[in-house]
Amino acid sequence: MRLNEFAELAKKLPVVSLADIRSTMPGLRQETLSRWNRSGKIIMLASGYYVLSDEISDETDLFAIAGRIYTPSFVSLESALSFHGLIPETVLSVTSVCTRKTRRINSPLCTFIYRSIQPEYFFGYEAKKGRKHTFLMASPQRAIVDLLYIRRDISSAGDMLELRFDTEIFNELDHLEVLSIAERFNKPWLTGKVQILIEVMKNA
Repeated sequence: MRLNEFAELAKKLPVVSLADIRSTMPGLRQETLSRWNRSGKIIMLASGYYVLSDEISDETDLFAIAGRIYTPSFVSLESALSFHGLIPETVLSVTSVCTRKTRRINSPLCTFIYRSIQPEYFFGYEAKKGRKHTFLMASPQRAIVDLLYIRRDISSAGDMLELRFDTEIFNELDHLEVLSIAERFNKPWLTGKVQILIEVMKNA
């Protein structure tokens, strides 16, 4: 049965693309995939991307999917801050930064949000091993800088306090590393925001 072939393929990859299917299961028709999707055997996450219905069980599965359906990208912003314990919220969407245009993908599992950055800013992440697959995750320092860079509405000390960063975890970080990352963006306003945040957290 071709569904068994699909299942074997899906267990090896974070998400199965049409290109994967064409190279390993030639002849499988699009209408077959649509039928499996309608019957709940598989889930179409985005146009041309599929997973088995029962194969996604934790956030690291979603992180790996996010990195494959829109590349190059790495998980950052609120998702990375939550992952590193810096914010208390369980984030219901996966937020990443990418070098392509900003995009939002609404899927049956979660919303994948990609915020655009310049290619020269694509640094400050590392490969992490998830439940089944590897994914790219921003360092906590990089995720902080990304948040201040993307969120232009955050500027004052009061705005910083409303972020509800975990003070103990934040102050255990290398603050000079946070500043160093911000300086690589070569935007004085961003470095200034980081300095305000560091001072606020030291006094919180």
